[in-house]
Amino acid sequence: MISRLDLDGKGAGSPEGLVLRILKAEPSLPIPIPIEELCRKLDITSIEYETLEGLEGALITTPERKSGIILIKKTSHPFRQRFTMGHELGHFIIPTHMPGLDGRFLCSRADMLLQHADEQDKRARMEVEANRFSSLLLIPPPMLRPRLKGDPNLSQLVELASEFEVSKEAMARAYALYHGELLAFVVTHDGIVTRVHKHPSFPYVTVDIGRPAPSRSGAKINLSTGTITEVAECLPDHWIGVDRGKPAPKLYEQIMRQRDNYSMIMLWLDNSENNSNEEDFDRDENLTASQRLRDRIYRSST
Repeated sequence: MISRLDLDGKGAGSPEGLVLRILKAEPSLPIPIPIEELCRKLDITSIEYETLEGLEGALITTPERKSGIILIKKTSHPFRQRFTMGHELGHFIIPTHMPGLDGRFLCSRADMLLQHADEQDKRARMEVEANRFSSLLLIPPPMLRPRLKGDPNLSQLVELASEFEVSKEAMARAYALYHGELLAFVVTHDGIVTRVHKHPSFPYVTVDIGRPAPSRSGAKINLSTGTITEVAECLPDHWIGVDRGKPAPKLYEQIMRQRDNYSMIMLWLDNSENNSNEEDFDRDENLTASQRLRDRIYRSST
């Protein structure tokens, strides 16, 4: 049974290193990951569901972090609560995360969405790391990869989100990173782009956040909630830059209509014609050194 002692040692300070040690100490973890049980094994003495104004969760601890209490917003969706629990556990066990003077981490919905932070913004960097820890713990790449069979499809993503008990957006982030195809997922609200999750090697999405989705995109179709369209080829210059004088790549689009006028759009870039020999296409070439390291750690653990 895992304990905090299993998390000590060289290389265990990063979200990736900590998750690897948890998976090594608990090799028979089921899916969905029993996040409450792991919290208790790792010295979280209480998980309380409260009415939290303006917050999704909080961690109450001390600078020594011998134990901790996690607070969860009781009105949030259960899958969001699971992510919040993983996020607060990340704050508790990542050694460089230090609570405020009152011994608390107070985390808002905006904090839970942070994927990048300025190097000088220490608080934002802690939130990004806690999000990465929660994502990796709830959707462990060694457990996800064997399930990513066949062509990418939003129907499969929905099934996986249900199996792992995470939100569709959390699964979209992992799906884009670990599927064998080059993918991006665009989230829109009332037709306006709000977030983009993509593999680092996927081209830059030229539709800026805060701008409408392309007028000729299938995202403009009025769909009923829950509808998932077929995967269909679209004009690539609606979403990505296309170099003049070069053959335009094939880009496919699939749309899922969600509640409250949200939509998720999957973009699939087909590299088969331009990269018939896989050795000619280095999927790592656009990744940073740390991203390459993280990806190779998880590939070696499968």
